Amino acid sequence: MKLSAKLLALIGMFLCAPAFSQQKAAKPIPRLEKRGQVTQLIVDGQPYLVLGGELHNSNTSSLEYLKPIMAKVAAMHFNTVLGAVNWDLLEPEEGKFDFSLVDGLIKQSRDNKLKLVILWFGSWKNGMSHYVPDWVKKDQARFPRVKMGNGKSTETLNVFSPENLKADAKAFSALMKHIKAIDSKERTVIMIQVENEVGIHGDNRDRSDVANANFSKQVPAELITGLQKHQAELQPEFKQAWEKAGSKTAGTWEDVFGKNAFGDEVFMAWHYAKYVNAITAAGKAEYNVPMYVNAWISPVYPRGGPVAYMHDVWRVAAPKIDIFTPDIYQPDFKGIIPLFHHSWNPLFIPECAADSAGASNAYYAIGMHNAIGYSPFAIEDRVADPINGPIPKAYKVLGGLAPIILDAQAKGTITAVTINKSNPVQTINMGGYNIELRTRRKKMGTERYLPNSSYGIIINSAPDEFIISGVNLEAIFAPSTAGPQIAGIASLWEGVYDNGKWKPGRRLNGDNIMQNYNMTEQSTKNQTGTVVRFENPGPGILKVKLYKFD
Repeated sequence: MKLSAKLLALIGMFLCAPAFSQQKAAKPIPRLEKRGQVTQLIVDGQPYLVLGGELHNSNTSSLEYLKPIMAKVAAMHFNTVLGAVNWDLLEPEEGKFDFSLVDGLIKQSRDNKLKLVILWFGSWKNGMSHYVPDWVKKDQARFPRVKMGNGKSTETLNVFSPENLKADAKAFSALMKHIKAIDSKERTVIMIQVENEVGIHGDNRDRSDVANANFSKQVPAELITGLQKHQAELQPEFKQAWEKAGSKTAGTWEDVFGKNAFGDEVFMAWHYAKYVNAITAAGKAEYNVPMYVNAWISPVYPRGGPVAYMHDVWRVAAPKIDIFTPDIYQPDFKGIIPLFHHSWNPLFIPECAADSAGASNAYYAIGMHNAIGYSPFAIEDRVADPINGPIPKAYKVLGGLAPIILDAQAKGTITAVTINKSNPVQTINMGGYNIELRTRRKKMGTERYLPNSSYGIIINSAPDEFIISGVNLEAIFAPSTAGPQIAGIASLWEGVYDNGKWKPGRRLNGDNIMQNYNMTEQSTKNQTGTVVRFENPGPGILKVKLYKFD
């Protein structure tokens, strides 16, 4: 039987189909991308909200020790884990690399369906050089140290040493090349932290001979030109200090920035940023995933790191670094995060608290400042019951809601509130409504009570529709546009989101929504006596539809 050319072609396609189906296409490389009004992290081709946690730094040095911890993390509703890779274990002998711990960390992350952010502990960790290999530690002539004003050396590698930089960059390049080789299809590794909380402890700057020689040189024209380019965006504290020094554009570091702690810190920030930028560039040349640096935030911190008022220096010196991030253990969380959220710098919180305040802060950072993620430190044991702690409860809700949150971030239809004794009632304007938010009352007509955490995210999901996720909140809606001035509740549902899909629970009505039956009083205020209220221990999700009337 003679087969037609067309039939032969169809048979060929059919026979070849299994071979094609067996080829597993590599997932897209993780990246940062501007979407709508915000910059978001894109993982596997889709916007991704990091609901992460950082492991105790020594726990990744033993895969057997790590194994039960990773299983615990997976049970805590985390989608991402942050784990350290240490230079001393990666390159125990110069030029001889051992990737077994890296491979095991990636495999355990995959096995537990977790994405991974690798923390590169190279030249510095917490400003010190405890994670460098023994062959670096023992050769101070080749790998010089920071010196204090008393002439004594410290356990901190010198940022001015080409040998220090060369050795670190070589190791980091090898790491990134290996990650690309073993992870290009799965893309388990989604970001890299380069170094950790760099800076000088005990002084405003390095006092070694090489540091002093550099300090007496002219300020690089590259820095001045960059600062002038971003003149309108300079951080207020930096701008004020530079103006106080005379706003000079040429001279030595002391001439331009002052003979004081500020001038010293600008000098160190420039050189640390240049060093870390070179490490980052070397790694990205092998595998270009998003990379960030983190800043130690406290009244006493290592000088020269990417703290907020040094962002202008780091921005000019380190263009290869994608994000400057804060490690926040201070109580003024709300005051700190705006200092790290710029039009050119998305917000990511890589270290923070894991308690109820931490859960509240996660909601606030994600809802108010469009954070790409949140990550408490020492998630294995920072709270008494990690599995049932505040962060896992929050992440369980936020994980299902993440696609809705990410879409709302891009559209600018999301915000957040935190209620406390100093700020017991907050009013926001969103979607044509003024929304009064406060801590819910125990019973109708009783005094409000103020628990440790009362917080929430509010999303305007459609005209006259809102999604509220939080703890212990109640909300009263009032129209803020022309037309009918009374808002009624058309429907109110409890429920959950499962990967962005709504699953309704109870329909709340009657006693569940009534707060005040004095209709004369309520109607005079253009109110109905009803509230949108969380009744169960949270965090939870409420979905409300409103209507307007006169």
